Amino acid sequence: MLLAGKKTSELKREIAKTVVCPKCDSVNSTQVSVIGIYKHLFHIPFLSGGKLGKSVCSNCTQEYELETMPSSIKLAYYELKETVKTPIWFYGGLIVIKTLVLIKIFSKYF
Repeated sequence: MLLAGKKTSELKREIAKTVVCPKCDSVNSTQVSVIGIYKHLFHIPFLSGGKLGKSVCSNCTQEYELETMPSSIKLAYYELKETVKTPIWFYGGLIVIKTLVLIKIFSKYF
């Protein structure tokens, strides 16, 4: 049983309107995704681990990771990434622990 590790969650997916697939030369067929990474303990998310990028052409099923994306797809990824915020639930475990500590501290005074 793994106690701690990393998991991913797709934050946003969008079809890039102006991107032409480098393999099949089709327009409006490339889906660009922003994927969030979070670190968990007992499957409870504690910390954000950053964001990754991925693109898939729906016409020829060509996939690119962020490191291997052509520059036109990378530009569409960075534009999409600017609109995506890290979800608050990525820090759910920390919020619960801080709340419990504050309850413990203030319970001495009331």
